[in-house]
Amino acid sequence: MVETIERHTTARIGGPRPRRVRVVLRYRTDDPYAVGLCFPGPARLTDTLVVEDGGAVEDGPQWTVGRDLLAEGRYGRAGDGDLCVRPDDADGLVLEWRCPGAGSAVRLGSAEVGAFLDSTYRAVPAGCESAFVDWPHTPEEFLRRIF
Repeated sequence: MVETIERHTTARIGGPRPRRVRVVLRYRTDDPYAVGLCFPGPARLTDTLVVEDGGAVEDGPQWTVGRDLLAEGRYGRAGDGDLCVRPDDADGLVLEWRCPGAGSAVRLGSAEVGAFLDSTYRAVPAGCESAFVDWPHTPEEFLRRIF
């Protein structure tokens, strides 16, 4: 049976227009290596009235981050390449996306991320992730799943 663990919280997004937004941390036991960060999209109530961050979770951008990367980043800088996760001085966890000519930083509360991660590790203990994956048994089955 697939279990989904969610935690609703807020994040601070840096950049030219820093702001607070809702975010949902989502973990599914059938994808045990990943955590989804879901940013609810705006809700359009009328043609002229838009409530920023008021829409459904599925309507906004969703990013996937490695569960272990989030866990490691709570205690020190983790990640090479496009994403780096690190603690900040104000008991926060900063996710920094870097790409040529651009980048973004999202700050989450470290205690909230820690509580969320604890619940994911209770559902799927560290080192046991592969037992929760429905691996394809043949190359043909693998190809059917990706196409």
